[in-house]
Amino acid sequence: MSYTKTKIFNMALKNLGVTVGIQSDSQTDRNTIVLNEYYDAAKEKTLSDHDWNFASTYRTLSLTGSESLNPKYKYEYDYPNDCCAIREVVSCESQKAEFEVASKSDGQKIIYSNQEGALIRYTRIIREETFFTSEFAMALSWYLAFLSAKAITGARVNTSDCLNLYKQMLNEARVSDANEGYTKEEFNCDWIEARD
Repeated sequence: MSYTKTKIFNMALKNLGVTVGIQSDSQTDRNTIVLNEYYDAAKEKTLSDHDWNFASTYRTLSLTGSESLNPKYKYEYDYPNDCCAIREVVSCESQKAEFEVASKSDGQKIIYSNQEGALIRYTRIIREETFFTSEFAMALSWYLAFLSAKAITGARVNTSDCLNLYKQMLNEARVSDANEGYTKEEFNCDWIEARD
């Protein structure tokens, strides 16, 4: 199924018990205005709260050109513009390397690491709703409902119900995403080494 912003807005409204949907996300009625106000924040929060397979990507980081001011790390890298959440810095040995996210005095986000030529795996900000999975769209609709509930329905909806259903959607997505892909586990067992 292909998702649109309007479809996600209508899902959020139905989650709130609003029976009348919208025709376009650019309408000027109160519900659409409220949903538009919360949409980007809800989308980024939903993307960052789970390591979504559909939004996962890799990138080799670029050095900022400045020396690291953090005494724990040798390198200072630019933070990617399309990054919502860094999941790991991969080292040459395909293991996770330590890193820290910070910002400069001008507000520019940076990444500190001891990994030379650092490669990161991160969740990118997805701008096109057509790329959303059904699990993500449902989770987003519940978080959007949670944020906009009071403005749209007043006291008619318990916002904690929306938040609980959002968390349930994230748990289901974790199971679904875990079923895609395969990583070979390396076991280091003492009893195997003792046989050699």
